[in-house]
Amino acid sequence: MMSQLSNRLVVFIVFLITLGCNSSNHENANTANQQQSDKTVSVAVKYAKTFHLEYKEGYKLLHLIDPFSEYQNTSTFALVPHGAKVPNGYKKKQIIRVPVKKVITTTTAQTSMMEELGSIEQIKGYISKDYMYSQTVVDKMESGEIITVGYDIANNTEKIIASTADLVMVVGSSTTNSSSFPILNKVNIPVIANTDWQENHLLGRAEWIKVFGALLDKEEEANTIFEEVESKFNKYLEVAKTAKTKPSVISGLPYKGLWSVPGGKSYLAIAFDQVKADYPWAETTQTGSIQLDLEGVYAKGGKADYWLNVGQLTTLEALKNNDERYLKFDAFQKQNIFNNNKRLRNSTANDYWGTGMVHPELIIADLIKILHPDLLPDHQLFFYHKLK
Repeated sequence: MMSQLSNRLVVFIVFLITLGCNSSNHENANTANQQQSDKTVSVAVKYAKTFHLEYKEGYKLLHLIDPFSEYQNTSTFALVPHGAKVPNGYKKKQIIRVPVKKVITTTTAQTSMMEELGSIEQIKGYISKDYMYSQTVVDKMESGEIITVGYDIANNTEKIIASTADLVMVVGSSTTNSSSFPILNKVNIPVIANTDWQENHLLGRAEWIKVFGALLDKEEEANTIFEEVESKFNKYLEVAKTAKTKPSVISGLPYKGLWSVPGGKSYLAIAFDQVKADYPWAETTQTGSIQLDLEGVYAKGGKADYWLNVGQLTTLEALKNNDERYLKFDAFQKQNIFNNNKRLRNSTANDYWGTGMVHPELIIADLIKILHPDLLPDHQLFFYHKLK
């Protein structure tokens, strides 16, 4: 009888110990989840229209909105901490382990945003050093720390797979999305189609830094950077509102006979309006470009006071040699022609498309300085220079 009681007592004690351990493990798991939740700073999207972020318990959701789809189709990725359980309902190609450690980037804007967040060490590959302004990135490409993947990602998948990259970010378009790379999808390397270039507000483009913040677990840093950019940007707009004149402006240069004029809903046309400039195609509805011949541009913009963004040209002589008909434009006769290629490396890598997309307040300040020079007397042009 005593032996039976002793056995039951031992069983009961073991049960209590097991129960206590399970309870402790459960509490530890909850504590870990709570710590993960506590350290995550959420992100609100204010200007960008092609993505939004959603924060769940223990993971995040990145929703990419297709601007080329009539129905604005959405692709969703679950950003899950390393070692954490994957939430139900998501395919392997939709799972991105965060923080990401090895990223293939394909534009200077993407690379600049990672560099701005202090995450240059997480850049594993880039298309070509020829179009990279950052000397730090160029040096790493030359040393092999960052591999060259070329412009055709689909035909360079072997190199990407060998790099053990955990994320590839491509340029999204009407023909390219996250499912356009079946080989990478098959080996579970997620592909994000970045459509920042489709944002029609400069701050919307800059706000994509919040995507990188979420991917790198650096939401707090991304928020801080963006809020400072936004504050400076809006202060410059307040200065622009005090302008007493509204000069007219045209932009661009023909290529193979066609002049890509920014549409009235494009980021540049909106920026012209924000800095109180009269833009001849402001009333059009295109978010991209309008294709016109030179005569068509001259008919509406020949009398414009200013002419910006003239391709790769750096002098008035080069512009005249390109086509002598440009001499008829009032902006040429007044020598009011400015280009956004002041910051070049090797004549091909233009920092306007890198730093400018992260810091659009510098673009806005330059536009105000050009169009209303008296409003910012101390500002030195950063991206733009006057053709002489």
